[in-house]
Amino acid sequence: MKLSQLKLIPAAAALAMLCAAGSAHAGAYGYSYNNIFGLTINNPTGVITLANSTTISRSTATLNNVSVINGGAGSIDAPRSAVGAVTKGENNFTQQGPLGTFSRGDAQIVSTQFPSFPPGATSTQAVNVAEAHLDGPGTADASGRNGSATGFSVNFVVGSPTATLSFDFLASPFMQVFLNNDVGLQSTATANLAVTFTITDAAGAIVFNWAPDGVIGSGIVGGTESADAANLNTNLGTTYLTRGNLLTYDPSGCGTPTGTGVGTTCGGAYGALTNTLLAGNYTLTLNAVESVDLVKQAATPEPGTLALLGLGLAGLGYASRRKMAAG
Repeated sequence: MKLSQLKLIPAAAALAMLCAAGSAHAGAYGYSYNNIFGLTINNPTGVITLANSTTISRSTATLNNVSVINGGAGSIDAPRSAVGAVTKGENNFTQQGPLGTFSRGDAQIVSTQFPSFPPGATSTQAVNVAEAHLDGPGTADASGRNGSATGFSVNFVVGSPTATLSFDFLASPFMQVFLNNDVGLQSTATANLAVTFTITDAAGAIVFNWAPDGVIGSGIVGGTESADAANLNTNLGTTYLTRGNLLTYDPSGCGTPTGTGVGTTCGGAYGALTNTLLAGNYTLTLNAVESVDLVKQAATPEPGTLALLGLGLAGLGYASRRKMAAG
């Protein structure tokens, strides 16, 4: 992760930002979002015939061992998964913030190129969110996924001796994590995101794999990159050692998602071209996943603090006895 893409905000400012929604106290918090839009898949050379297409959209949420899972194979818009004090509605991918204890995941394939949905659509858009907050001790995790394990798979046949496929899209990833100063040693907050494109042949061998990582020429096998704005396969985490600081990943500079989080006005550009594909049957899989994982442990007084507390209590007892003796 480039240092310029990671922002660290001290506790006072972090709490002011996170608690703007009305929460008086932030405990452990994580938010992971990505909006992939304008995705077009073309074949610059050769002839390719589409055989079939399958969409998969899935969301999950777990809070203190209570889990909800929605969507799956054949779904284009996974119902929101929510546990606890969730206030954001279905297909609202913007931040709820640290308001109550909750976990939520949501995923939606807004449009697809293959097949054209809604009718007339010429590109694909997929939006995911995972967000959770713990006021008190506990655990939480959530995910929103679009791709083959959340998204779409396309089978195609190379009808000419050779052919190539090109991929172009925009994306606006955004993540935030925070741990309050009063958490215990084992507390953690992690946000994750992943985006991959994979092509396998009829024998199941991978002939192309692209995992954009913000570096041209890196993260790709079986092809070449033309644009790679930021790392779409990374995580953002904070622990007891970095508590009290709000960490933000906003490589596109688009800021916190607004509206319902499905806008198409801001995003970094990504592009790739496969190497030559020989005639045969292939499967293309797009996988986009956002997730968060939280653990909040109650703080325990340090030995020095306990000693001072003991001295304080002893002092209070001595003062009380002197007062009684004087009376």
